[in-house]
Parts: sequence; structure tokens; C-alpha cells
Amino acid sequence: MSEPARELLGCAAALLDQGRAVDRLSRMVTTAALGGLVFYPVVAMRPLWTPLGFTGLVALAGLVEMYFALRVAFDQALFNRIAGAREAPDFAVMDEALMRLGLMPASKAGRPLAARVAGASRLLQLQILAFAVQVLLAFVGACTAALG
Repeated sequence: MSEPARELLGCAAALLDQGRAVDRLSRMVTTAALGGLVFYPVVAMRPLWTPLGFTGLVALAGLVEMYFALRVAFDQALFNRIAGAREAPDFAVMDEALMRLGLMPASKAGRPLAARVAGASRLLQLQILAFAVQVLLAFVGACTAALG
């Protein structure tokens, strides 16, 4: 493998590793939302459906973020493994393994390295977007509860 390709993989893995910090924050928000879903109806005299609905949406956005976090972490681990290998990667063999595991459609097999890195970066962007939606829903839900 060429040195620029190895460097690209290493940089991409380092970038994808940032998804762990996003996931840690999201898990805290998701845990709070799930706790709210369980305890709010128990402690409230007359539970309001609007805050409960926003809490459910916050938890759902957290589950979406968690899905993307798993995908990002998987790609990060693959990129680290490939970047650290002594010999050049055989993407055809890796693609076959990913397809057999149901992790990659056949239409994405044979992509160049740059396309693989771009796809993994898109997953990180979707993870960050899911977290941003989660935080926005929590904020709007809190404002709605405070006004209502």
C-alpha cells in the first residue's frame, strides 16, 4: 500500500474516532430521556402528553445516533486494521467478507479508497446530525414543558 493511502486511512480512522465522544454525550441524553419516560408518568399528578412525546422523540433520536455510532466505530476499526497492515489490502476479499456478513450491498463492492473514506465520513456526519436533532428536541421539549 502506498504511503499516501496509508496516511489517508490513518487520518480517516482518527476522524472517525471522534464519533466516540459524540456517542458518549448522546448516551447520557438518551439515558435521561428513557428515565423520564419511565418516571415522569409515575411522579406527575397529571402527566402531560407533550413533554412525554418530546422525551420519546429524544430517546428515539438517541437510538438513531447509536446506530450510526456503531457503524462509524466499525469503519474506524477497519481503517485502523488496514492502515496498520504490512501488506497492501485486498479490498476484493474484504468486500466479499462484508457482503457475506450482510454489512455491504454488492453495489458498493470494488469502490476506490477515497470513496470508502467519503462514505465513512458521511456516516460520522449523520451521527452528529442525529445527536444535534436529539439535543434540539430536548431543548424544545424543555421549553414546551416550562411554558405549559
